[in-house]
Amino acid sequence: MKDILLIVDDEADLLSGLKRSISQELECTVLTATDGKEAMRVIRNEPVDVALTDINMPGMDGLTLLKNIVEHDPALSVIMMTAYGTIEIAVKALKQGAYDFIQKPFDFDNLVRLLKKGFERNRLLSENNRLQKQITEQGVLKSLVGKSSRMQTIHQQIETLAKTDVPVLITGETGTGKDLAANAIHEISNRCHKSMITVNCPALPEGLLESELFGHSKGAFTGADRQRKGLFDRAEGSTIFLDEIGDLPLSLQTKLLRVLQNQEVRPIGAAKSHKINVRILAATNQNLSFKIESGEFRADLFYRLNVASLVMPTLKEIRDDIPLLISHFLSKSATELRTDPKLISPEVLKRLKAHDWPGNTRELENALRSWTATVSAKTIELEHLTIEDSEEYETDTDFDLKGPYKLLKERVIERFTRDYVCRLLKQTQGNISASAEISGITRQSLQKIIHRYEINTMDYR
Repeated sequence: MKDILLIVDDEADLLSGLKRSISQELECTVLTATDGKEAMRVIRNEPVDVALTDINMPGMDGLTLLKNIVEHDPALSVIMMTAYGTIEIAVKALKQGAYDFIQKPFDFDNLVRLLKKGFERNRLLSENNRLQKQITEQGVLKSLVGKSSRMQTIHQQIETLAKTDVPVLITGETGTGKDLAANAIHEISNRCHKSMITVNCPALPEGLLESELFGHSKGAFTGADRQRKGLFDRAEGSTIFLDEIGDLPLSLQTKLLRVLQNQEVRPIGAAKSHKINVRILAATNQNLSFKIESGEFRADLFYRLNVASLVMPTLKEIRDDIPLLISHFLSKSATELRTDPKLISPEVLKRLKAHDWPGNTRELENALRSWTATVSAKTIELEHLTIEDSEEYETDTDFDLKGPYKLLKERVIERFTRDYVCRLLKQTQGNISASAEISGITRQSLQKIIHRYEINTMDYR
């Protein structure tokens, strides 16, 4: 469908000349109007993309026309034509919502470039509105943005799991939205009438964690001057979400296992246990199989937690959802920062889609929020991206120094292995035999790695 340009001017010769010249230069439909009232009639009946209007016109002047256009369709790009000496009025027009202005007599090439930018802005706004509509249509799962087949599968799994009370283990890399998935399961479950209790396992010292989870009786230890309910009791009739369960100390893993087995808790210092009605969700970015082998995680607890599993995809695995995510995060950031949503140029969008995003959707959200806060222009261009924003992720440097050496080493090895195999498959277009030959890994061993990290070879073909 062709772009539609509306030219508004009371000079008939100028109108006909511009219509003829622009029609020859740009593949667009050119409409004309001789005054503001006629222009508004055209705009109400035609899907105009850009309006090129004079400021000084009899009857309805350009500024009044601009006000009416903005009220009717804020996405329509309005370019003001101004004669020499009326620059102050043109600046006023920009403040009132005009896209840009051009001074008469104008260079035709500059006018063409400006019109092209106006059409591009309109397309960006239209695409943004379309994406926002898609996000809105996702209903209760709107926080887990995505229309890709992988995300649709996640949505279906969440809807299925929400209908049950079985424990769910949610796995995935940092920043993949494990907490959002847990919240979605709770919000569409029959326990949604009460708030979900979230426990960040690594954030609480081991000495306090047991008391926080299970509560304590008066006099149970020094300082326990009164009885205190634990988080499991506070979650009665609701859901408790144990985030980063892989960091739970072994001593508490044993007690949590009893909770899962018997549906009861025993506060510190209490003579007996009592029944609870709590649904347990857990999440981790660690490979619990490795931790079981090293004796750092109980196998029986793992099987109790992993009655149902949900694997959150990396951003690299759902690249098709990046435009949708960008639109969502730009709108969210604009709301939080009380500003107008930014636009993304096609060049920036291409760069963002190609980036590896080691921090996944969280990293993308943080980048967009930063640009919303710091970029004064309406559209984010390549010049606004920092080197860090566009450089490829280096696997060997992306890890947190908090934690024991052995655990950090395992995490780095896991991340490197997965990233290496993904890049290998990308190079060979998903050919396992060719990938095995290049890497020196046997085909069988490579298939085990692919299976372990749930890599879909079809994504690379």
